[in-house]
Amino acid sequence: MKNSIIATFIAAFTLVACSKSSVDENSNSNNSGTATAIPSSNVPEAVRNSFNSSFSGATEVEWLRGSNNFISQFNLSNQRHDARFDDNGHRSSHSVISLAAVPAAVLEAFRQRFPTDNVYEWKLRNDGTWKAHFMRGSVKYEATYSAEGSLLKFEQAS
Repeated sequence: MKNSIIATFIAAFTLVACSKSSVDENSNSNNSGTATAIPSSNVPEAVRNSFNSSFSGATEVEWLRGSNNFISQFNLSNQRHDARFDDNGHRSSHSVISLAAVPAAVLEAFRQRFPTDNVYEWKLRNDGTWKAHFMRGSVKYEATYSAEGSLLKFEQAS
């Protein structure tokens, strides 16, 4: 019993401590934006209502608090989704993690820049860019590419 209580506190602390910060190609952080994992009880009712009406049937819902929005990541129709809402529940974006083929130019550009890193998720965003979620050792990173293969953003999850 004591071990399960300790494990619960560690898990809760880890969940609360999650955030992202931008990094340059040499892994230097610049903290231009962060998102913190939060329980759904901390999401305003207007945001939850908007989410539920837009994405009924969503499972494995996770919430993050960005600097000026709420971010929801969830499963729907056998795909992983990302939706962002303002404090009043207005959706500002919705992205689908693509299970289709990533453009060859994007894959080639990623492999040239990160030849030994393992991508665990590719995501096609509403703006036509592609985001690679990958590990470098035990550290999670994200790299955003244009459809033509240009690196637009590189950030580390901390």
